[in-house]
Amino acid sequence: GMDLYFSYHDGRAVTCDDFVDAMAEANGRDLDRFMRWYSQAGTPHVRAEGAWDAADGSYTLTLAQHTPPTPGQADKEPLVIPVAVGLIGADGRDLPLRLEGETRPAATTTRVLVLEQAEQSFRFTGLDAEPVPSLLRGFSAPVLLDVAEDDVRLAFRMAHDADPFNRWDAAQRYAERVILGLAGEIARNGAGGVAQVPEGFITAFRALLADAGLDPAFRAQAAALPSESYLLERMEPADPAALRAALIVLLRTLGERLADDWLALCTSMTLPGAYRYHPLDAGRRAIVNLALRYLAAAGHAEGLALAQARFDAAANMTDRFGALAALVQSASPAREAALAAFHARYRDDALVLDKWFALQAGAWRWDAEAPPVLAQVRALMENPAFSPANPNKVYALLGTFFRGNPGEFHAGNGEGHAFWADQVIALDGRNPQVAARMARALENWKRYSPALQASIRAQLERVQAAPSLSADVAEIVGKAL
Repeated sequence: GMDLYFSYHDGRAVTCDDFVDAMAEANGRDLDRFMRWYSQAGTPHVRAEGAWDAADGSYTLTLAQHTPPTPGQADKEPLVIPVAVGLIGADGRDLPLRLEGETRPAATTTRVLVLEQAEQSFRFTGLDAEPVPSLLRGFSAPVLLDVAEDDVRLAFRMAHDADPFNRWDAAQRYAERVILGLAGEIARNGAGGVAQVPEGFITAFRALLADAGLDPAFRAQAAALPSESYLLERMEPADPAALRAALIVLLRTLGERLADDWLALCTSMTLPGAYRYHPLDAGRRAIVNLALRYLAAAGHAEGLALAQARFDAAANMTDRFGALAALVQSASPAREAALAAFHARYRDDALVLDKWFALQAGAWRWDAEAPPVLAQVRALMENPAFSPANPNKVYALLGTFFRGNPGEFHAGNGEGHAFWADQVIALDGRNPQVAARMARALENWKRYSPALQASIRAQLERVQAAPSLSADVAEIVGKAL
């Protein structure tokens, strides 16, 4: 296609249509239907259903597409959607794929199926047992995939899917399901209730960690839990306290049950010699820092000792800050000394101190008897390195607490919300743009539980009633209300 394009147009003024025409001619396809991607708004939804026929060893995959209506486009035409598909056998290996009607031997384990109609079916033959489908491999099209998968199937793909994107996606979806399930159980029974992590998830998680064929950087990504902000968006209503409790249960459980696996990774992935920047080295540092985080969350004595030793001996910021983060996100008595040592070392480096402020503002309470993080944030505002006149310091400390630590910001009796109102009003008199960024932390307040909504609304109204409120903040608060 590129060769044809240049042969026609080299040295000439061209249009996007000229490029598309060259691609269509070279590939023998009419791309008019494909160009609907550019003329139709909205994200397509693709629904997938599979049917296994043991009698003739066939598996039929039915794909259906639908794009929801958008303003000015009530009815959408079908798009051309490439769906890369693999079928995984019971042994965890990809199966060779042959579609019905093909006579040539099956030579590939991933096929790109072209979904052009509202609904199409594709029948694979020559199979010995029911496969597990791996759909949209490599994120082959920007669509929302709707496929019914139970925990067993998600665990299987999390442990065996050969496609990196799909394996990561299975891990994230299964983790999301487990976390929200734990949060629901905690919300019903209280934080003192017993919430158990499913054995299937622990087993699949261990298989992911133990797969030495995977790149360390990929394992670090796949073994990291979905973000708290994303999970809150998936809750109805959003319950930050229950979600935080669920995340603590899961982190502690994985840290305890997989302690030997995490320690083995710390040993095998620790890099000898002087620091160098190399992608493989970066991946190894990432997986070690993640291992320390899980071990520290579990209060594992050897893991905490490793984090302390790594912090003391680190020759680069990644190792030192990763070890510090593990200590801070734990109940370790060594956390305060490590924070003080880090501050003493980098007291003259403003950008590094921003990370130091943010790490503490985003800390969790791992001990129920520990003081609220809000108390620490108030104390840090008195630190000589903090200045409310410096936007970067405000974003690092207050911004992290308001936007990046929902479990603590929304905790208790609304003290965090009152603190937010105090700071927005104070900042507005100094820098309305910075105050407006802080104000946006509560613009989606209506998705929280009724009790939180009442507390937040009162503080939004207090900010709105503040004298001489800037137009920047007034617009955000007004829209929120």
